[in-house]
Amino acid sequence: MYRAGSGDPWNPTQEEQAWDEPEAVRLLQHSGELVAVFEARGAQMSQRELYHARIIAAHEARDMEAYRIALNGYVEAAREASRREAARQKTKRRGGSNAI
Repeated sequence: MYRAGSGDPWNPTQEEQAWDEPEAVRLLQHSGELVAVFEARGAQMSQRELYHARIIAAHEARDMEAYRIALNGYVEAAREASRREAARQKTKRRGGSNAI
């Protein structure tokens, strides 16, 4: 999970972190790289548009916490899709059904 700087962005009692455009760009690039790795393995992420909309909304709101949460959700969805695809491929190689 992304946690730049000091403090805990998951703790709502802490002060809101100021928008940091260079950090936002870095986080977006890193998330994109991770998602690309998962997708290269054949993963098909469902609801991609929903994740993109959340990222865009957080960026437009200039809310670093929401931005990190949206990016983490995007990466986790790609990771889960990759896991499902790996399990499907493993089942397929064993000659089983494609249902999981």
